[in-house]
Amino acid sequence: MSDVSLSSVLSFLDADDVATVVRRVHAERGERTKRTERDGRTFLFVAPEGATQPTGVTWVDVAAEFDERTVEVFAERCESQGVHGTLLTTGDEAQARETLAFAFATEDQLEEPGSEEEEPRLLVEPDEVAVPITLETLDDLVDDVESVDLTDDIVDEYHEPHQPEFEEVLNEVDAAEAAEAEASDQNAGSGVGIVVALVALVALALVGGLLLGVF
Repeated sequence: MSDVSLSSVLSFLDADDVATVVRRVHAERGERTKRTERDGRTFLFVAPEGATQPTGVTWVDVAAEFDERTVEVFAERCESQGVHGTLLTTGDEAQARETLAFAFATEDQLEEPGSEEEEPRLLVEPDEVAVPITLETLDDLVDDVESVDLTDDIVDEYHEPHQPEFEEVLNEVDAAEAAEAEASDQNAGSGVGIVVALVALVALALVGGLLLGVF
């Protein structure tokens, strides 16, 4: 097993691979899944052991790119079909919770904009808004994988093929940090240079004043 963390591996996977991981978790629990694609979105219908019909559906959106309207439609369809809806993202959790909050906030939880140019403002914290679907994040997926003892298998299976890509990402991060540090040093150096120049100008002015005063 690689020494890379499960969380790092899962955060790097695309929607296709995450959906595969989720299906494996359900299979370990004795649950059946059916995968379907709609408008470029990935959904997994889940049926418990012994059930003939799905009781839940998971929408996999790793980048948290869903918007308020598509979330509302998803929730409405889940309700009409009598299944529990789950939205799974391994992306920005704060962004995901905020989008859900704006989608399902009540009138007294929102401040309507004064003009078309302004955006509505949430008057409460995102987790205070009741939502009709479940949001699962990277931490939840890590817990699910660990609960069925698939950690080693998932890390070994997905880290090795993507190792060059992992290294490339790490190199990009290192390069960005180095560039930022260099820019910071240059700015600091520029600041010192400006101060030195100002001191020199002041000194010249004083010397000039003294010389002029002699005459």
